[in-house]
Formats: sequence, C-alpha cells, structure tokens
Amino acid sequence: MRNAAVILSLLCVVLIEVGCSRAVVTADNPTRVGAGEYRETFDIALEVLRDHGFTIDRRDYRFGVITTLPLGSPNLFEVWNDQNTTGQQAVESTLASEQRRVNVNITGRGPTDGPGHAGLESGYMLEVEVVLERRQVPTRRLAGSARRNVFSNLAAPPKELIDRGVTGNYWEVVGRDPYLEARLIKEIAERVK
Repeated sequence: MRNAAVILSLLCVVLIEVGCSRAVVTADNPTRVGAGEYRETFDIALEVLRDHGFTIDRRDYRFGVITTLPLGSPNLFEVWNDQNTTGQQAVESTLASEQRRVNVNITGRGPTDGPGHAGLESGYMLEVEVVLERRQVPTRRLAGSARRNVFSNLAAPPKELIDRGVTGNYWEVVGRDPYLEARLIKEIAERVK
C-alpha cells in the first residue's frame, strides 16, 4: 500500500511538471528594432513586463532602460503562472526559494538623416536580461533525519561568512533565464510589428 502511494505521488509530480512546461521559444537577444520604433518598443516592453506580473522599478526613456522589482518564481503546483518554461525550472523553484528580475535595454541610433550622418547605420538593439536569484539562509543547516527536525537554526551565520560581510539572509545570483528572455523579447518584437 505504501509503494502505491509513493508511485501515485511521483506520477502526480511528473504530470504537474509536464503541465508546467511551456513551448521553448527561440529569439535573437539582442534583436534589431527599426529606427522609428523606439517609443513604441519602449511602451510595449513596459506592457509585456506588466502582463507577465512584473512590477516596474525603473523606467528611463532617455537611456532606454527598464528594470523590474524581483518577482518570486512559482513552485511546481502553480501551473497557472507562466514564469517557468521547463519542468526542471518548476522543480528547482519548488525546492529552493527563487526570484527573477528583468532588465531591458534599448540602445543604438535613431534616424540618421542629414549632413554628417552619411554611412551610419540607424536602428536600435533591444536586449532583455532575466536574472535568476536564489535565497540563501546562512543561519539554517541540515541537522537531523527525516523522523526529527531536519533543519536546525544557528544563532548567527558561520564566522567565515561574517568575515565576508554576510550577516543574514541574502539573494544570490545563480544565473540567467534564457527561456524567459527569449519569450519576452519575441513577444515585444511581435507586438511592435
């Protein structure tokens, strides 16, 4: 009976993991944007980020920069949230507390008409960066078996961490999310056209 419960649990996890998977999209990052489409690209980038649940932290139209506040990554059971692209991402964000921040940069040249601009290429480059961070809790450690408390709490972080300036919990950058980057940049580019 116990084996049947374990098998049923694993089957549920696999089905949920498959349900969390999104189509993997490919897109050039950065991608070219027409010279006359700067304002539209900037505005649509704001819309797309908001549509995906991100809160805008900085929007600097003059320099073509948009940044968001961190957004918690959904766990395996939050199948309605489309932030994770693969089942592996869903499993990782279930086992560890993760969050994502987005940085959008629009760089390049506007229309280059007139004297002194001959031969200069006009247009902009749209780049999307999704930073993945994982929560680190230096005052918690594995201490026991599954029958007792698995974790125990320390009064303070270990000395070697304090020597490096770590005095409490923090978010560690663990990489980028190329899948979400591609989905966001493709959605922005499609809405601009």
